[in-house]
Amino acid sequence: MRLTHRQLEAFRAVMETGSVTEAARQIHVTQPATSRLLADLEGTIGYALFKREKKRLVPTPEARALFEEVQRSYVGLETIAQSAREIGTHRRGSLHIVSLPAMAMNFLPRIIDRFCAERPDISVALHIASSQSVIASVATQQYDLGFSEADTRQRGVSAELLLQSALVAAIPKGHRLCDRKVLVPSDFEGEAFILTATNSSAGNRITSIFASENVKARTQISTQLSYAVGQFVVQGTGLALIDPITAAELQRQGQIEVRPFEPSLAYRYFVMSPTVRPRSGLSEVFLSLVREEVEALVTS
Repeated sequence: MRLTHRQLEAFRAVMETGSVTEAARQIHVTQPATSRLLADLEGTIGYALFKREKKRLVPTPEARALFEEVQRSYVGLETIAQSAREIGTHRRGSLHIVSLPAMAMNFLPRIIDRFCAERPDISVALHIASSQSVIASVATQQYDLGFSEADTRQRGVSAELLLQSALVAAIPKGHRLCDRKVLVPSDFEGEAFILTATNSSAGNRITSIFASENVKARTQISTQLSYAVGQFVVQGTGLALIDPITAAELQRQGQIEVRPFEPSLAYRYFVMSPTVRPRSGLSEVFLSLVREEVEALVTS
């Protein structure tokens, strides 16, 4: 038995409108063509679907039973069509993101919240890892987007510069150095200082610049996470030099003061994606929000 979509479409239209004439208009064919499709359908299945009474088609019980099945199929197709439309407009699907902690603790959750609020039928997974782990994870195609402070030429990973800025001075509210417009190494002499771990690129550069200026800050605490460094500053434990996004987030919340630091210590953020497949539309929409927020942070 070989039924055609056109036969079932004509049958459905007649059942819904109760008229061959109206059904023909609905499916955009002539009335004789609609009648022929119904006759072909009846011939294919081997039994009558309508009784002809006073120039009207009256559905048989078999027709009503078949119509229920056809309706279920059409509902399924309409659901698929709706899903296709939502995927095409980036309102359905999933997004897997891996990020260094500096962006994953406050910055990205705020953007993800906005992204999901506008798209209730998508799902987002955020994994937090070191920059080197971000690169490795993207290379294995586990994630759609990765955010890292480290550039890479690793095969299978495309890296794009998201923001180039500099480490900034994070100062507790009410500290005497809040009066300064720019901080220099000598300002940290004798001050309690929270150091980004010395096994990190940022920590090594901070230690090096203080040594070259013969500055002796009181470094009692060190940690590898910028977020943790920032929280120590919030608590008034000491001063710090941290990445600009972490600093901007804490300043936006009114928890610390932020000042430029000279000489400038460059800090870069990269966005990464697998090279084996193009970025999805969903990824591009999310990334546009990230760029928008980065621009707002650095210009505020």
